[in-house]
Amino acid sequence: MSETVLPTHASAFRALAAQEIKNYLRHPLFIIGVLLAILSVVAIGADEASSSLFQVLVPATSLGVFGVMVMAGLVRRSDEVHAAAGAVVVSERQRTLALASAAVVPFTVGLLWYAWAIWAWHEHPAKDYTVPFGDVGDSWAYAVMFALGVLSTLGGPVLGLVVGRWLHFRGAPLLVAVLLVMVTIMMQGIIEPLRYVRVFTPFTWFGGPQGIEGDPERWVIMTGSPYWYCAYLAALCALGVLVAALHDREQPRGILAKATAATLVVAVALGTLSMTTGIQEERVNPLPSPAAD
Repeated sequence: MSETVLPTHASAFRALAAQEIKNYLRHPLFIIGVLLAILSVVAIGADEASSSLFQVLVPATSLGVFGVMVMAGLVRRSDEVHAAAGAVVVSERQRTLALASAAVVPFTVGLLWYAWAIWAWHEHPAKDYTVPFGDVGDSWAYAVMFALGVLSTLGGPVLGLVVGRWLHFRGAPLLVAVLLVMVTIMMQGIIEPLRYVRVFTPFTWFGGPQGIEGDPERWVIMTGSPYWYCAYLAALCALGVLVAALHDREQPRGILAKATAATLVVAVALGTLSMTTGIQEERVNPLPSPAAD
């Protein structure tokens, strides 16, 4: 019997995936997250100084961090429904992949947010004293916003899938979400020795008002390539799905384990590229911030 990570009964899998997508759409925490994202766009809009660049925090939180808990809850619900059914209709691996397909829901919302962010970036341009500046142009900002504002809406639910499969103690999703926030806060560049390696975390800034002597809010572009960082985050998402699928001990895991190891190698390579390419020395905006006046 050949090993495969794909469902044997395609029609059953499609029906299950469609049901999980509906379940995600109906989840109260997802609905709240979408409403918060809409509210931020309608009521707050683009920042006067940095336009839509720092608005990535909204989808990253309301769809990404919330997505950890939404997906973990769907995993638990899927297991309960499966246990109540008694007869084995689909394997755990099939159910895991069906759940993973539901991540398309927050990701689609993230793409809609991205369309607004690009529009706002041109309609309400960032001030010259912010970022980007010099030979670092709009494409740099597009990549940063896609990585932090869009891929985070995919990465959060994938992390929730891993948590739901491997951590079964009460409060695990909330604990992981809190730890995720704490780690990303530490790796934003505020701890100078960690600035260069910060790109190995799932959320980090590439520029901001880091400040210099005499101007505590001077804008700085930090090291690294947001383009390779996008690829790195995509590899992390793929790795997360594979790790979650590995939990099924009823199915052969040889090929899946090899695919997981290969994806891990690719992710490390892409993370290294995001760290060692692009800007390699921090650049300080030559224009002072308003705080320096």
